[in-house]
Amino acid sequence: MLATVLMIILVVTILGVTALGSASLEGKLAHNFQERSLAFQTAEHALKSGEQFLDSLTAEPVPCTVAPCTVWARNTLQTYATDIKQPWWESGDTSWWIGIGATSTEDTADSAGYYLIEERAFVKNSAQANTAGSGLNYYTVTALGVRKDSGAVVVLQSHYMKRFN
Repeated sequence: MLATVLMIILVVTILGVTALGSASLEGKLAHNFQERSLAFQTAEHALKSGEQFLDSLTAEPVPCTVAPCTVWARNTLQTYATDIKQPWWESGDTSWWIGIGATSTEDTADSAGYYLIEERAFVKNSAQANTAGSGLNYYTVTALGVRKDSGAVVVLQSHYMKRFN
């Protein structure tokens, strides 16, 4: 009888410890999901800020090739990558983004958001091919959202088109 009671207590204890471990893991997963979601929201805000900056321009910006830049010339940012084998937006941390002149949109105790704008192409209008400046400018806006306490990082990109004439 005593042996049976001890076996039941052992089984219940094992089930209890397993349940606690599972609940702890689920709590960590939920926290990580929340941190990632907040980093995504920060990056989304930065991306929208970069698009709004381009939208506010009345004249075509002159792309540059040396940090800090407001609008980078096509394919220039890759030369700043710390690991040339991967895309530039995967090669740097927050200090790298700040060092090359990324525009800060949010810097609180919890989150940091930055964006960079890169010129992609100029496509002339086919109907006005011989008219100077007649066409569409294409840009890539890349945004970084970081949660400082957890280290969650999200990078978003959008393509933006604008006619300046």
